[in-house]
Amino acid sequence: MKQLKLTGARQARFLEALADTGSVTAAVAAARTSRTRVYELRKTDTAFAAAWDEAEEIATDRLEEEARRRAMEGVAKPLVSGGKLVRGDDGQPITVRHYSDNLLLALLNRRRPPRRERSVRVKLPALRSTADAASAMTMIAAAVATGELTPGEAAELSKVIETYFRVQSPESPRIDVWIAQGNGMAKNQDGNEISYEEARRLAATPGSRAIFASPGDANL
Repeated sequence: MKQLKLTGARQARFLEALADTGSVTAAVAAARTSRTRVYELRKTDTAFAAAWDEAEEIATDRLEEEARRRAMEGVAKPLVSGGKLVRGDDGQPITVRHYSDNLLLALLNRRRPPRRERSVRVKLPALRSTADAASAMTMIAAAVATGELTPGEAAELSKVIETYFRVQSPESPRIDVWIAQGNGMAKNQDGNEISYEEARRLAATPGSRAIFASPGDANL
């Protein structure tokens, strides 16, 4: 095929074909030019480069639309039995709609990638006594109240402090941190659940080793 000069009209034809197919090879053939010429122009012409990027975005959007259609609406395929098409009473092939869970998961992961664990930094006192552990638990509860920690993060930190202190001081009384879960229940570091009211009552009892933490709690 004779490769002609990359005129403005051929640039437009190339970009249109690129948006339709997402393939540089197919777009070059449609515009009757060469890959070398289009890539050279892309390097020197910022407007052409921007239009190229836009055409590729359009092609990607079309692919995503087709993937979504196949995942959610399915694709009709002829029913085959024993190597032969199964036909209805009208003589036409019977079709069965197939859906793609893999496509659906791929689309979901693109729109909503899996959450990554975030690093958490909370300054806590050195654990040398029961009072230090109690202070650390109180600071964790306060961090939940201010939103610095999520309830789940607070529960994990509480487990670490509880485990460490149990090893160092096995005879010391246990400290429970009850974290509000947003459903009227509070959960401690062992995963046990009680109501908000009961958790608050335990925390307010004189001499209690229980602490109640709730996001936005002004009392903390």
